[in-house]
Amino acid sequence: MNWLESYSSAASVTDKFRDRENHLLLLANGLIGEAGSVLSEMKKMSREKEAYPGYRHRLNEEIGDFLWYYVRLVAVTHPALLHDLVGISQKTTAPSGTQSTLALGASVGRVLELLQHGISDEIDPALKTIWANLSQLSADMSVNLEEAARGNLAKIQSRWPVQKIFHDLFDAGFIPEEQIPRNLTLEFVERKRGTRIEVVLRYGSVSIGDRLTDNIADPDGYRYHDIFHIAYAVFLGWSPVIRSLLRCKRKSDPAIDENQDGARAVIIEEAVAAIVFSRAKKMQFFEGAQSVDYDLLKSVGEFVQGYEVERVPLWQWETAILEGFRVFRLLRSAPGGKVTWELLEHKLKWEKLKG
Repeated sequence: MNWLESYSSAASVTDKFRDRENHLLLLANGLIGEAGSVLSEMKKMSREKEAYPGYRHRLNEEIGDFLWYYVRLVAVTHPALLHDLVGISQKTTAPSGTQSTLALGASVGRVLELLQHGISDEIDPALKTIWANLSQLSADMSVNLEEAARGNLAKIQSRWPVQKIFHDLFDAGFIPEEQIPRNLTLEFVERKRGTRIEVVLRYGSVSIGDRLTDNIADPDGYRYHDIFHIAYAVFLGWSPVIRSLLRCKRKSDPAIDENQDGARAVIIEEAVAAIVFSRAKKMQFFEGAQSVDYDLLKSVGEFVQGYEVERVPLWQWETAILEGFRVFRLLRSAPGGKVTWELLEHKLKWEKLKG
């Protein structure tokens, strides 16, 4: 079994379209969409040159996405072809240079045309042509297709794993005083000061942190945004903000205290919360949503690179965001409430304040 056959086998497990009646159509539409993304990255690279430093990573990712749809389409229509394709790539005579981008787009369009008209006997050579053009384009751009395939599977595992297993807690080996509390209840209490509405975060009778307002002319409930930091703590095991508020920084390790729990990490977390909130505000704060769009998750993942939380898979970020906004909507409408977290069980609960 060559690497392409192995990749195809792994890709089949992650095919969410498999049980749909229009399975083939969805794969074909995805293929042409990803072809457009590959060509778009090529265009940006050509236009921006050294001003577009991230193009290499993005091009690898887009080619990996294209590969996924391609191998699934081959596996569904002509599975025996997977065995021969690697050999084809080694003796390709496809157009090179700038022509390789046009050739790839044209060959994908040809396959879609054949599928549309049900011309099945010509699909096999058309799929081979796509592979030859992709191989040539990748060679022109110094992209290793096998590495792109591995990267694609890693991305899928991070975003849509077969089994969801939470990443180990980052402070598991520290003394209890330096761990994020495993179980805690906090109260979000609204107070009025003139025309201002402020939110106080309380632990028992003790106020924690600053009184927060929306800090915007059009009130949107951002005064409750500490719930997002709580959600990050519960579902990611990470929150420099919560560590600062609850005084549980890992001071026994000076490097971690400075680099992971320090001021810059706090700023990064606040920035992430603000960026996600800005997107959520346009989407009714994710009410009714079952997922978070991949581009947003990917942006968050890129934003936290260099910090321990970069090792957490994207599905955990999705869970943290959706659960954080679920409780945010309750706090905003109540208003306020009592929030209880169970860190080891990754649970976040809300209930009304009494009185």
